[in-house]
Amino acid sequence: MCSLVLSVGCHKSSPSASLDQGWSVPVTITQSKSGLGGKVILQKQSTTVFALQGQADNSAKCFVLNSTNNSWSEVPLTGVPRGYFWDWPAIDPANDRVCFKQDYMEDERLVMSVLVGRLTANGSLTMRDATEGKWLFDKKSLLGETSPNIKLTEPGSRIWPALGINFILNGSELYIPYSVGGIEITPRGNSHLADGSKGPFRNGILYSADSGKTWQLEKMPNFSGGDPSVCRSKDRCYCFAVREEKDEGAKLWFTSKAVAGGSWADLSVVTKTFGYRYITVPQNDTIHLCWLDRRHEKRRSNLVYPRRGNYEVAYCQRKDSDTNWSKDVILSEGLLYSFSPAMSVEGEKVVVAWSGIQKAGDWHAPSNPNDIYCRTSKDGGKTWGQLLKVTDGVKDGITSGDPQVVLQNGIIHLTYIQGKLNFTQESPGLTKLNQPPWPILYQQRPFPN
Repeated sequence: MCSLVLSVGCHKSSPSASLDQGWSVPVTITQSKSGLGGKVILQKQSTTVFALQGQADNSAKCFVLNSTNNSWSEVPLTGVPRGYFWDWPAIDPANDRVCFKQDYMEDERLVMSVLVGRLTANGSLTMRDATEGKWLFDKKSLLGETSPNIKLTEPGSRIWPALGINFILNGSELYIPYSVGGIEITPRGNSHLADGSKGPFRNGILYSADSGKTWQLEKMPNFSGGDPSVCRSKDRCYCFAVREEKDEGAKLWFTSKAVAGGSWADLSVVTKTFGYRYITVPQNDTIHLCWLDRRHEKRRSNLVYPRRGNYEVAYCQRKDSDTNWSKDVILSEGLLYSFSPAMSVEGEKVVVAWSGIQKAGDWHAPSNPNDIYCRTSKDGGKTWGQLLKVTDGVKDGITSGDPQVVLQNGIIHLTYIQGKLNFTQESPGLTKLNQPPWPILYQQRPFPN
């Protein structure tokens, strides 16, 4: 029996991972903005691996990998106007095309623009043959009939981004998920998010079959969930969202429909023990899914924050022909804390990387000393290799975090932020965190046999 004071559940610990010697020597790409803040997003397009680091004005610093000597060069991104979210494009590798979007809600309307073209790397990242469009969606089309005091935004304000970060470009098709909520303006001018009976949230998909010339709203009735995303396998399109259930914690939900047509299926739960962040990667007829799971989360005596936040990295998959998701597996077994998972898939090869630690105190956080770990599967996620430890800095008080990973031509490309927390003594008894930027490092290795 497990004491409920100590743990929500018990599970067997795995042996600690030894340092994996197969990685190249770390090289610096750039600096973070401050500590773990400001990672790069790894992308691949055709034969190019590149990294985008978002800036305050929605632009991004761009870095391209020279695969000959494993060095990185900062290059300009041309052909993409400011205002677009540069660091999260949708890439269609089959057709060598890319899409950038910008969106916000203002004056009772959802405003969305998309830029579709070809991204080439030749001394710079350049958007070519681009087409651009802008569309407006009013409150009624998004929320249906509501009372006059239900608004999309507070008067004179702008909310952005309004749409899910992850979206799809597939040939001439665009799928963009949304989760929109009403704001109730009281007679005194105060405002708060409306509850489900007054101005409900609505989830759905903005879909275009002609590269954005025309759009249709595909709504998911009677459902409100945050962090929406969408992905497309060979024959089906999937939509995901997270919803906090009263007295039950967060659950990850999904629905799907056939690419060839038809309607969205009823929403159902993927996992009832969702903790934080999920990743979906489509490959052929399979959706690979990874998330931070709370099923073994420990409790503490603190009444305000009774849960410890010691999440685990979980994985499952689903083929288009399956009637359910595969049995999930805990990839980080043996580690007490895990943070910031990243995943990439190439054919039957799957790699998942994250930061974490085997043992730590009660208030351990991503910014505390952690190492980078990963596991790989060479049979499409059916079985997994041993836990691999990429860095070994915890013993020296070094933090490694926010990994990004890309698989290309059998090579694992990995980036992460690494540094030491910097405290300054302001006065006797007063210590202050004064965190400078940390290096963003890159390593690679062949996919393990």
